[in-house]
Formats: sequence, structure tokens, C-alpha cells
Amino acid sequence: MYKHLVVVVAFLLAFTGAAQTSSQRASVQLSATVLASPPSITLNWTTLASTTSITIYRKLRTATSWGSSIATPSATALTYVDNTASVGTAYEYKVVRVANGVTGTGYIASGIEVPAPDYRGKLILLVDNTIASSLTAELNQLQYDLRADGWAVVRSDVSPTATVPSVRSTVINLYNADPTNVKAVYIVGHVPVPYSGNLNPDGHTEHLGAWPTDGYYGELNGTWTDNSVNNNASARAANRNIPGDGKFDQSNFPNEVELQVGRLDLSDMPAFSLSATELTRAYLNKAHNYKLKAWSPTVRGLMFDNLQWVSNPMAASGWRSMAPLVGPANITNANQNGTDFHLLINGQSYLWTYSSGGGLQATDGGVLTYNGADGVGTTQAFASTSPGGVFNMSFGSYFGDWDNRNNYLRAPLASGNTLTNCWAAIPAWYFHHMGLGDNIGYSTWISMNNSALYTPLTDGWQGSIGRSHLGLMGDPSLRMKMLAPPSNLSVTNSSGIASFAWTASSESGLAGYHIYQFDATTGSISRLTTTPVAGTSYLNAAIPFIAGRDYMVRAVKLEANTSGSYYNLSLGAIATSTGSVTNDCMGVPGGSALPGTPCNDNNPCTTADVWNASCQCVGTASGDTDGDGVCNAQDNCPNLAGQIGSSCNDGNACTTGDAINASCQCAGTPEYNR
Repeated sequence: MYKHLVVVVAFLLAFTGAAQTSSQRASVQLSATVLASPPSITLNWTTLASTTSITIYRKLRTATSWGSSIATPSATALTYVDNTASVGTAYEYKVVRVANGVTGTGYIASGIEVPAPDYRGKLILLVDNTIASSLTAELNQLQYDLRADGWAVVRSDVSPTATVPSVRSTVINLYNADPTNVKAVYIVGHVPVPYSGNLNPDGHTEHLGAWPTDGYYGELNGTWTDNSVNNNASARAANRNIPGDGKFDQSNFPNEVELQVGRLDLSDMPAFSLSATELTRAYLNKAHNYKLKAWSPTVRGLMFDNLQWVSNPMAASGWRSMAPLVGPANITNANQNGTDFHLLINGQSYLWTYSSGGGLQATDGGVLTYNGADGVGTTQAFASTSPGGVFNMSFGSYFGDWDNRNNYLRAPLASGNTLTNCWAAIPAWYFHHMGLGDNIGYSTWISMNNSALYTPLTDGWQGSIGRSHLGLMGDPSLRMKMLAPPSNLSVTNSSGIASFAWTASSESGLAGYHIYQFDATTGSISRLTTTPVAGTSYLNAAIPFIAGRDYMVRAVKLEANTSGSYYNLSLGAIATSTGSVTNDCMGVPGGSALPGTPCNDNNPCTTADVWNASCQCVGTASGDTDGDGVCNAQDNCPNLAGQIGSSCNDGNACTTGDAINASCQCAGTPEYNR
């Protein structure tokens, strides 16, 4: 379908930049501004001629349906103010626009001062065991960074020659051990690649068959079969799918995908001078530096749509997703000047890019490979340049089938500042969640599971298309905005209390710092501070010193961007508490009876008893309000020794059973002489 390159070039040269493309018309480019007092969220969208209707929907971030619309502004409106939003709540908005009979959609995640998640869950790290030993330092650093970003890490090294069902069994066993908390899978290296389906989302009949299906490692309770598809005609042998060959039948996931999945696989990329191990090392190091904010991309987007000659809105995923993440005004529509995409991003800095063009294929050492896109670039071009797009979407024939030599979808990760890439159009991808601090794996998981929530399901010609081939190239834990972290955390024993000290972050405008402790068994974290700490030390009598426990300090900042505002957390500085164990106030080594903790001084006339700095149990005097010398809840007869119902002496020899009555009088029962 994309082979008519001469015609395409001629068409593009005649194309005028002033006209909006079908991809722009199919996407509503949204942004938002927010106010905390009084709370409001203002949605903004770009103008489009001949608009006849606009409909707005809102849901909570966690909701699975939109419900009824919340507003239908006039067709000429470019803004909508939501005055019913609450501070601290994450929302999603959908805007549907009809113009000239074409329906466009836009999505944005927005909120006002939305809190950051402290704990993101467990991440399963699957590592190719043929490169693991050579990358010990980098993989250890990766695990540290993941822990410092709120993930608990469970690692498993696997052989590239293992069967894909055995690798999935490893994932399932780890998931079943803690299904509530396991959230993601990060694949590093040439861990066995699952293939599934009988599909050709690029439209080429010779490309019909099974495609790589990393989502197989995230879908954990469905049935994957290998007995019905019988297709032995694919041009590339790996796509051929016949019963019993180890490739699955499903073109769609049999059940909802439970886990986020992303892969870093730079194997079999001879266009680059480095080996797979060294390419992986370089990627892990640049991702580490990105997470530390040692380098930061320019917050802007680049759109390179070289498939405008196709009637379908192939680039709509790019326009729709980039707008809330960088702002519509910061997106450059760049492919009208005749310069290839790979040259436009060479040495340049972009937070997001989208590129599309007719897919290219070649024979490399007798192996069929998919190594580029027309007007966009080739794997060989990326090997000699330094691409500056960090998060990327791309589309064209062939290369979405990524498990082949010098594959173009993987190529950008091997050079420059590129950290992720995906094949976006068929189906559509949705990344707007990242505007409120979500990691890219979350948006990948949403896109893999999208069957009705976000429309359109595809920006291509196929109204219904399987999603099993969706795959994220790169680290799924990556977030869009990083903070410079604090460093040099120390945790020492201060008279039985944990004393924290650290070196400040270089980040400006911080709200302060949060302190966390790790659970030694599960790896989860819990926050010890209720509000951010302003300084670089912290001491709280309620936090006892526990020798050998891991703690963490993270910088926190209120971010305001083109999606809304949210509290952002840096990676943490992690330290293990040091110092000898001391006896508590009860003489128990490492016990919990520490200064500032509750105790009982056995004095009924005191309350709020606590151990003081001298390990004395001291309470606050409550007062004897009735003067009876008793301090308890039954104080009820002022200036009378005793309580209602207690015995007394009324001074009358002719009474017996003297007791204090309800009127606080001492009265007995008369006794008569017989």
C-alpha cells in the first residue's frame, strides 16, 4: 500500500501547510489550565472551521465508562470551564467535535494539585541471562532506580532459548504470589518473543500472520491456543503460523491484560557498531541519567506525517496524545520542507515525536528485515545520527513487526536520547495519562486493553483490528517529568529515635521532602511524613530507630503543565540505618517503648501518658473535679468522697446500708426496733 513513493513525494510537495490534514481533523487537540481557589479546570482546544457540535464528557481517572455528557458548548467555543472539580482528584475529559461531518476526539487527564502515588507496585524484571553478567552494574543501578521511584522489584533471569510458555509461567507464579501489588513487566534483552494471531494491520497480504506479542506476558489468565490458524504463506518465516508451531492463534488478547509490559531488546542490530550488550548498556545509562534529571528534553513535540495521501487519519494518535502533554502551540508540523524526519531530530531535543511514512524492507545477510519508512529514516540513518526525541510514536508498513534484524522500530533506542517508541495508528494509542505523572507503561496497558473506552480504536482503515501486536519498545517505568533527587541520606540512632539527614536536591521550587521506609519482606514502601519536610533533616519521636532498615527521602514539587497540576516525586535517596541497637525504656533491646511513645504511669489522675527523654512515664494531670480523691469517668458528686452507689455513713444510728444516692446525698434505710 505504501510503495507508490514517487507519487507520494509529488503530492507532498504540492501540499499546503495551511490546510488541516485528516489526522488533525480526527483529533481534538486539548490542553487545560487549573485554579485551586476557587477550584476550576478550564479545557482549551484548537479551532477547526465548519464545526457544528462539541460535546464534553468527564470521568474519574479510575472509572471504566464515561456516562452522560457534562456540557455541549456552542460550536464556536474554544474553552469550557468545569467549576465542579475538586482539589486533589484526578479526572479524565473527552471532547467530541463534529466538523464537516467528520467526528474528532480528544482526551486529557487533568486535576488540581493531584497527589503523587508513593508506591507504584511490584515490577517483574525479566533479563536475558546471556547479557546479565556483563551488565551487572547497570542492572543493579536499574533495580535501585526502580526502588527509588516507588517500585518493588522482582527479578528473574531467563534463557533466550526457553519456551515462551515457560517464561509466562514464571510471570504467572510471581504474579500469583502477590496479585494485588504486581503491576508491570520490564523485559531486558532477547527474552523469548511470543508470536500470535493471523493479522496484517499494515494491509499487506504477504505480511498476514503471527506478529510479536509481548502482551502475552501481561495477560495471565486467558487461554492461548495453537490449533486453528493455518497460514504458511507469509513472506517472513517468523510470521507463518500453523497448528502446533508454538505461535498462538489469537489476534486479540483472550482476556484483559493484567500487567504493563515494555521491552528493551537491542539484539541483532548490526547497523550499529556496538554489540547488543553494549547497546543495552548505553540505553540503561541514558535512562538512568534521564531519571536523575542529568539531562532534560525540551517540552515540545514534532509531527512528521508522511502518510497524508492516505485518506485515513494515520497520525491522529500523535496529534491527540501530544497536545495535552506539550501544549498544541508547542507542536511543530514539520514535514512540508522536504527534510527527512531523522535529520530534523538529529541533535535536536523533543519530549514527543510522531513520524509516519511508507514502510521499507530490505534483505540483510539473506534475512528479510523491516528497516525504515519513506521520508522518515532508516535504521542505518539512526546509526549515524543522534535522534533527540525522547518519547516517540511511529507508523508505516512492516516495521511494527519488530523482531527482525536491524528493525526500525527498535533502532531509535540504540542512539541519541530516545527512550521509547511504539507503532501507533492501528490500533490507536493513548498517552494523555502521562500529563498527570503516570508512567508510560500505564498508558501502554490502557491502550492494550482499550476495546471501547477511548475512541477511535484505530486511526486506520480497519474498523476492527486485533491488539495482540501492540508493544512498547523501552522502559515501561519511565515518566514524562523528572526532578533532581536529594542525595547522601543517612539514618542514625538518636536516643532510640531515627534521625534522618540528607543533601538537598538542586531542583528549584520544591514543596519539600517526604520520608519513606521499606518493608523488608515485600519491598513495598510506606510514607512516614504527612506533609513535606522543609529542611534537610528530620526527627520524629514517633519513628523509632530500627537497625538495618532501609529508608528513602524524595523531593516533592507541585508541577503545573498543559494538563493540570499534580505533586511530582523525584527518585529517592536510599540508605540503611546505621548504629547500634539500644535498650528501650523498658530495658528491651530495640524495643518500641521509646521516648514519645505511649505508656501507663498507673495514676488515674493523669492522661496522655508517654515516655519522656529520661525514660520516665509521665502523664498530664486531669484534675479531681469533685474533690473525692478519685480520678475516673464516674466523677459525679462534687466535694463528696465517693461515687453514686458507693457506701458512706449518714451519721444516723437508726439506718443501715448507707450509700450515696443519685442526688449525691448519703442516705440509709431506716431500721426499726422490734
